[in-house]
Amino acid sequence: MFCIFGMVPSLPQMSENLLPIYQIQDFAETASQGPGFYLNRFEQHLQQHAFIQKPHKHDFYIILLVTQGTGTHTIDFITYPVNPQTIFFISPGQVHAWELSTDTAGHILFFNTEFYRLASPQQKIYRFPFFNTLLRNPLLPVSPAQAINITGLLKHISQEHAGHNRQWEEVIRYYLNILLIQLGRFFEDHYGHDRSAMPHYPAWEYLEELLEQHYKQHEPVSFYAAKLHISVRQLNGIAKNTLNKTVLELLQDRILLEARRLLTHSGLTITQVAAELGYFDNSYFARFFKKHTGQTPEQFRQSIL
Repeated sequence: MFCIFGMVPSLPQMSENLLPIYQIQDFAETASQGPGFYLNRFEQHLQQHAFIQKPHKHDFYIILLVTQGTGTHTIDFITYPVNPQTIFFISPGQVHAWELSTDTAGHILFFNTEFYRLASPQQKIYRFPFFNTLLRNPLLPVSPAQAINITGLLKHISQEHAGHNRQWEEVIRYYLNILLIQLGRFFEDHYGHDRSAMPHYPAWEYLEELLEQHYKQHEPVSFYAAKLHISVRQLNGIAKNTLNKTVLELLQDRILLEARRLLTHSGLTITQVAAELGYFDNSYFARFFKKHTGQTPEQFRQSIL
């Protein structure tokens, strides 16, 4: 059995109007574990941190391997089945919550960008398809052999942490990179994502990062194309070939996702939600929201009560 990393935390300070955003130090003693990293048996994690059953965000990446139990896991308004031999991937900022059977077990791993990039400073986490939120596919079923492969790597990580031998944190970072590469192989084997068919894949990875940084500023598509050193036509071609959407549609999707998050999980007024998303004309925001969802923001909020 893996050693237990972390203790019951004090809850983070936050405004009552905002959705909780948890950091790794809210789950683990960084003095004993090291900042930016956390590994635990999932069943122990659930027992130690009951507050995580409610919808919340994180500022770190999560890999969850379920080995036993059933239930549902809702990530950004999409509900996925929880079954043995399934892996979930959650990126920073995504809202999620779960309902699980009492016998649910597995392994859960957290890490942040800073921890990962200490070992791979030139590598972007977006290069792994399961952490590219534009692709929006956070669930991966695995075979028994693949599950054994993943648990073996997690065991090596746990042993390195328990041993605290020289450069143990560096070794954990390298094991983490191996784990991500292996998961990327399993993901592409299952879903058939062929990078050779996506010649502009590096641009696609960077596009997600740019959208996340700038979607509230409502920059034109030409802004993103210039950042990527390609034409608007090329950029839209990449988006259409990958997700059958234009970049403008991806921008609108990102704004609408955040609007639904805030309308569902925060106590902000409609005017405050609009301002948070860069709309200082409340009526314009309402028209935009209704055009794409069929409901006004007020109607959407009432429908989920």
